[in-house]
Amino acid sequence: MILTHIDIRGLRNLREVVLSPAPGFNLIVGENGAGKSSILEAIHCLSVGHSFRTRKARELISRGQDEFTLACQMYDASTDQTHRSGLRRHRDGSTELRLNYEEIRSISPVTQLLPVKALTPDSHGLIQDGPAGRRQFIDWGTFHVEHGFFEAWKIYRRALSQRNQSLKDAVPDSEVCSWDDQLASAGSQLDSYRREYTASLQNVVSDLLKAMDSVFHVELNYRSGWTDGIELSDALTKSLQNCRRFRTTTVGPHRAELQINTDGVLAKQLLSRGQQKLLVYALHLAQLVLLHQITNKPAVVLCDDLPSELDQEQNGRVLAQLARLNSQVFLTSTEPQSLADNAVEMFSVVSGELRKGV
Repeated sequence: MILTHIDIRGLRNLREVVLSPAPGFNLIVGENGAGKSSILEAIHCLSVGHSFRTRKARELISRGQDEFTLACQMYDASTDQTHRSGLRRHRDGSTELRLNYEEIRSISPVTQLLPVKALTPDSHGLIQDGPAGRRQFIDWGTFHVEHGFFEAWKIYRRALSQRNQSLKDAVPDSEVCSWDDQLASAGSQLDSYRREYTASLQNVVSDLLKAMDSVFHVELNYRSGWTDGIELSDALTKSLQNCRRFRTTTVGPHRAELQINTDGVLAKQLLSRGQQKLLVYALHLAQLVLLHQITNKPAVVLCDDLPSELDQEQNGRVLAQLARLNSQVFLTSTEPQSLADNAVEMFSVVSGELRKGV
């Protein structure tokens, strides 16, 4: 899928921005604070309904405005079809969604059509921060390659919410455990999908690191979120009193962890900051490669200020891998010359206004 037309109104400091990007590399340059990253945020919103910086609509809406409105046209070469999507978010948090001129209740159909991968200055948190971000990382990939994942995830989240509420209300054991069958069934499916995806990703990221002349090896170790060797249903039963103590469900896929190791040690303990950044980009690139291998569908890639994140040599390796993906790529930079050789189309942002060329 590629974006052929983007319309942005009322988002951050951007004025009415209309963009017709190229199918390959698009370079957006401008001074800090000009609004170039806000264009990437808008594209991310079009895919998943929120920015990679915040989920709060009021933080994205321009000062003095009550809403922001986004619209796009996208082309699917595999089906020779054009789709149109629109998103409006109000300051009160309400959202309006449209796909091909029809109102939709969930953004998931758009997310499935338009996978977007954001590589940002805080992406190294994938290694440094807690397990929640790594679960989201795995779930992004699994969602896009495994059709049954989203339905299992919805069932699991619904049952988990109900079970946790029962624990908070201190209802009898029978009422708490009435959700265990749904939780165990959907949770076991999620676990299986994640394990299969992690194994596939391991092979791709190993090959990719070799291609990028990396000097370290990486092992991905997925941990389920409950004791190895027992069924989730048994883990729920055995942990009931502990769940009552903490008034929340303490076992299950929502407690899963993806350990990122190198030479048997956590990567964040062994690798330098520069190596960690390169590894994070390799992990995200591996997801893009795997997506294309399994679905024959490229993602739209957003690279926010890539030159400041990597040295010149690493930067070149990442760009070379991106070029091999044949994805539509949006890059931002304060320095046109840093990425100009890779750009198919160039834009500049000055005080919230977009101009073609530099």
